Amino acid sequence: MRDLHWKGRHAPEDGDWVVAEVPWEGAARLIEVLGAEDRPEWDEAAIVSQFRLRTHFPPETEAEAAAHREPGERECQGREDRRADLVVTIDPEDARDHDDALAVKAQPDGRFEVGIHIADVSWYVRPGSALDTEARARGTSCYLPGGVVPMLPQRLSGDLCSLREGVDRLALSVFVTLDSRGVLHGYRFAESVIRSRARLTYEQVQRSLDGEGELPEGLAAPVERLMRLARALRARRMEVGALQIESVEVKAEVDEAGHTLRLVRRPHLESHELVEEFMLLANRCVGEAASVRGAGVLWRVHEPPSMRKLAELDEMLRVLGLPRLGPQPEPHRALQALLAVPLDAPHKRIVHRLALRSLMRARYLEKDLGHFGLATREYVHFTSPIRRYPDLHNHRRVREWVRRARDAAWDPVDNGVLAMECTGREQDATDAEREATRVKGLRLMQARLGDRASGTISGLVPRGFFVELDDPPVDGFVAAGDQLDDRFELDAAGVRLTGRRTRRRFTLGDRVEVTVARVDVPARECELALDEPGPRRGRRSNRRQGWQ
Repeated sequence: MRDLHWKGRHAPEDGDWVVAEVPWEGAARLIEVLGAEDRPEWDEAAIVSQFRLRTHFPPETEAEAAAHREPGERECQGREDRRADLVVTIDPEDARDHDDALAVKAQPDGRFEVGIHIADVSWYVRPGSALDTEARARGTSCYLPGGVVPMLPQRLSGDLCSLREGVDRLALSVFVTLDSRGVLHGYRFAESVIRSRARLTYEQVQRSLDGEGELPEGLAAPVERLMRLARALRARRMEVGALQIESVEVKAEVDEAGHTLRLVRRPHLESHELVEEFMLLANRCVGEAASVRGAGVLWRVHEPPSMRKLAELDEMLRVLGLPRLGPQPEPHRALQALLAVPLDAPHKRIVHRLALRSLMRARYLEKDLGHFGLATREYVHFTSPIRRYPDLHNHRRVREWVRRARDAAWDPVDNGVLAMECTGREQDATDAEREATRVKGLRLMQARLGDRASGTISGLVPRGFFVELDDPPVDGFVAAGDQLDDRFELDAAGVRLTGRRTRRRFTLGDRVEVTVARVDVPARECELALDEPGPRRGRRSNRRQGWQ
């Protein structure tokens, strides 16, 4: 029996799965502890291992981060001093970093200057440094229920680069001039130093906009002004064909031991749109400038859906008796018209979900192919450099423009490789976040075995169908053929199952009553049983026993 060396948050116990390096001689060293299947505190360790996320920063990376200090006279020299402006951050209640802030000033000509301040991460993370090498390897931060796997060490991500309330912070700012109709009359970039006056939350701002709460003194008027400008910007985006697809984010809340407290659907608030519109605007301004300069930025592209995908979408809508795409000549106009049709909540959710499935996935690329969902070209990511490497990469180009420096040498092939890496890292993080939320949802369902629940059919396969439960919002599977002793056929559109013998039909969007029958967390499975009338359930049970 070898001795094992381990340094980590939780100590392994008998029965835990581990990964170890075992040399020919001497003590073995634990590389990873995956824990036991019945210990929730190890769920995220298993997710991290599954998606090969990097959780430990190399010593040289930590040393570089620790060497940076609070902004002083030297760091602020040559920067535009905006510390007297009324700057605020607006983020989720549980935000772990704050990489954007806003300020608005009325101009004598009736226009408005909006300062879109983005944390100047590129000041701290220099090309070729240990920090840069590690940030590129990670590509993005990954937000799990129990904590974040950050792209940058805590010294930067949660401190020096976070636009915290009441302290001086370095920013790379986009100053835009708008009129009350949301028309952009000009923009410029600047290295700046700011000081946030308040850390606001989306919920706090929404209550103020609804007249149900108050913001700190002096903030209500500028926030209301920002909201009016954001509404105007949004209206102009919709005019040119941008899509407004509504999707619900499910968040798992856990305690320190990893036990699931609850799963909640995060509502979409208008206060989200306030921030979103100015971030989109800043990204478009950087994209436009990059297009003029031919600079080596990473573009955020979203290609149009294929005609086959649109035809499949239209056929599904026809079979379901829902509004169809219509005769619009341009795909984005047809989709925009479809998404704007007034429907009740369940049918609206189906239409938006099917429309989303028909679209391509956005990605990073070394050349601009346009962004279908935003109905625009010249679009980049710039506003989240704490958590996304493409934004950090693009910040370096903007700094060159601000300083009127010669563009750094860049190779389209190298940029293509970087774009592919960042797209892959982003997808890994997205999949890991989704998987972690599912695991925590299944943990919650383990305590509800035998409970009845209501839900909506969210997907179908020949064997049965998936049900999205109302509460908690977890997906489970109903093996319809096995439970009803029938063979079901899936129609050509993929939205309806029909039993050959019983002629029972199950259609996408149908409401069903089910019982939680089985939960297998390691297999990521939740099996649901249809709540059938008593006599039918009894006959089915006897028949199956005889067959066995």
